[in-house]
Amino acid sequence: MDCKTADLCNLLKGSAMKFVAAFLAASLLAGCACFGGQPAATADAPEAATAYAHIDVEGEVATPAERAACEAAGGEISRQGLLGWEHCVQTYPDGGEACRNSSDCLGTCRSDGEAQPGEESAGTCQVIDVPFGCYSVVEDGKAQPALCVD
Repeated sequence: MDCKTADLCNLLKGSAMKFVAAFLAASLLAGCACFGGQPAATADAPEAATAYAHIDVEGEVATPAERAACEAAGGEISRQGLLGWEHCVQTYPDGGEACRNSSDCLGTCRSDGEAQPGEESAGTCQVIDVPFGCYSVVEDGKAQPALCVD
């Protein structure tokens, strides 16, 4: 996203941070049910062999238990976002697959190109579970306005 004025950039960044903070607070109140992953594979469903379970880091620095849980889930602890707090970064099993909606993905369905909001756009499922960066989500096969999350 190319910001033409500092005021616009600051407004967008502030709005995105408020949205992320509200989402995280709601997730914690809901017992993080929204971060549930795919069911583990069974003999009846071998296609679900790769499970995903979101691993949270509660503070600025991961505890030894959080670090161990992250690594056991196939993730890696790294500093992310504007605050630079440690997060468990994991790869989504469906990352990189074609999509038309975020409901098609464990993460979000992100635009592959430079489509303007409302235009038809191919989408690809988010590869890693880091919400930070600038991107456009695809819903109903159409690009949505770009957002930047710090």
